[in-house]
Amino acid sequence: MNESQNYRGKESLASFLPKVKNAELLLLGGPEYFTEKEIARFLKHHGTVLAAETGEEVAAVIEGRRMKPEEEMVSEALYGDGVPHYRIAELERLMSEELGEREVLMSLKLGYDAERLLRLIENEYLADELFLKLLKLWRWEADDLMEGESDARILSALLKRFLDAGNYESDIYYSPVSLLRLIRETESPEVLGALVGWPGFTFRQQRGRSITLHEVIASREGLDRRSIEALRRRKEAAVDRALAANQAIGAEGIESYLARHDGVLDRALAANAALAIEHFAELAERGEAVAEALAAFQRIDTERLEILIRHFGWKNLPEALAENPRIDPEAFERILAKSEESFRRRLAANPALPPQSAEMLTESEDERILEALASNPAVGEETLRKIRERFGEKTERIDEALAANPSTPAELLEAFYETGREPLLTALAGNPSTPMEILHQLKLDFRFYPSVSQNPTFVDRANFEMGMR
Repeated sequence: MNESQNYRGKESLASFLPKVKNAELLLLGGPEYFTEKEIARFLKHHGTVLAAETGEEVAAVIEGRRMKPEEEMVSEALYGDGVPHYRIAELERLMSEELGEREVLMSLKLGYDAERLLRLIENEYLADELFLKLLKLWRWEADDLMEGESDARILSALLKRFLDAGNYESDIYYSPVSLLRLIRETESPEVLGALVGWPGFTFRQQRGRSITLHEVIASREGLDRRSIEALRRRKEAAVDRALAANQAIGAEGIESYLARHDGVLDRALAANAALAIEHFAELAERGEAVAEALAAFQRIDTERLEILIRHFGWKNLPEALAENPRIDPEAFERILAKSEESFRRRLAANPALPPQSAEMLTESEDERILEALASNPAVGEETLRKIRERFGEKTERIDEALAANPSTPAELLEAFYETGREPLLTALAGNPSTPMEILHQLKLDFRFYPSVSQNPTFVDRANFEMGMR
């Protein structure tokens, strides 16, 4: 039954209430988000009364949660008499929609009521905007997430509202680690802003490492100006490092951190995607470690390349530059033309490899360069075919690289399967571009089943066939 209709399917509670002035409504069972006193005040405001007991004047029944057996009998009797029945969810939704945001917030600030605040935060019918404002008022009871019962309910309410668990992951609403997932996935500056004022909860990670709540928030590019300022006021080294690398801080924030002349912050700034050319040039003069970080993480055009060349010289350009996926095509060609073989091997594997550069590298006699090309998904199909035609017969390593490359044309993948060679079949088992009919054959062999079972193409297809997606 649609909860916007009564049991007789005639009209919603919102349209029913104005028609029954001075009538009595009977509540059976308990409410969830409001107290009976709050419900009585709401009904009185609408000109009706919450009945104290069953009587002939009952105009409608509100069925609450967890009704007692005797209440169920009363409900069935009144239903038989034609009395309209409504669900408590419909009444609570109406009450939630009519809540005065200003009045609610003011009353809680003047007199903190943890029980009422908890009920409001768990109220699924409240607008997100009011929910987030209420969330900022909560006074945490424990030092760790999920340690206190009420704290755990607050976190679960947040996760249920903003984290989509799908049909088979509802348990994640009760895990502190899910808060990390929410922070990393949300696109809402308001959600991030509501979490900035939370205590510095620590999340334990692999190998004994840990990260704080505010470090994770500080790394998100969706932060607004108010949240950034609040995080900076914490004056925590780890939070400042995360902010320094975050392009959300803008030019003003970058210049503020530059003014500190702090080596750790300088290396973090070197990874900030919002660096202007003047910031890039200034950081390039602050030591080898900072300059190498610039070469590894920044977008490199010809102007920035010149700055790096002035600092390192052509022969000493850091190898991290060759692996930088943000090199512009013109700068890439200049680097390739000047580089030596060891540097070119890394350039050949770079996901930013331009087509014309890939074509040029196919002329190399260095087997390791050709192998890097053969494994690079950025290389086009025609170039991969050319590599196979010219060099595939000379070395198994190139064939293995091609067999694992998701950009390799289907006809080559099928040809590799026909060889029956175990190294090639192993590579095909993990390649997401391997045709499904081949994957189905490979899964029957215990040698390849582990790789096939982790292949995203195979997993997606299997989930689809089982109706899970």
